[in-house]
Amino acid sequence: MRKPFFLGDFWSPMGLIRDEASVKRRLSGELGLRESEADVYVLALKRGSVSAADGEAVESLVRRGMLIEATDEKGYLPVHPRLALSNLFRSLGDRTTPAMREKRKAVDRLTAELISVYESRKASR
Repeated sequence: MRKPFFLGDFWSPMGLIRDEASVKRRLSGELGLRESEADVYVLALKRGSVSAADGEAVESLVRRGMLIEATDEKGYLPVHPRLALSNLFRSLGDRTTPAMREKRKAVDRLTAELISVYESRKASR
C-alpha cells in the first residue's frame, strides 16, 4: 500500500480523491463548472486522458484551459490542477469582491486535493 501524504488540511492515500462527489460538487457549485465538465475533468485526472467521445464538456474544458489536446490528436490530457483551476478562476469575473476571495480559497483547497491524483498518474507511467 502506498504511503499517505499530507497536503493542506487533509490526509489522502496517494492518488485518490478523498471524496470525489464533494470535489465534483465544489467544482460545479463553487467554481461554475457544469456537472458534466466536473465529471470529465476528474475522469481525465484519473485516467490520464479523455476523448472527444467523452462529451461536449471536453471542448468547454479545452476553452477554459483545463484540458489540452494530446500531441497524437487522439485525445485530451488534463492540465495540472494548479494551473487548470487557476485558469478557471481567471475566467470568472471580478476577483476583488469578498465572494471572489472566497472562491479563490475554494480553488486553493480543490487544487491541493486534485494534485495527488494528477501526480500519482504521472508517477505510474
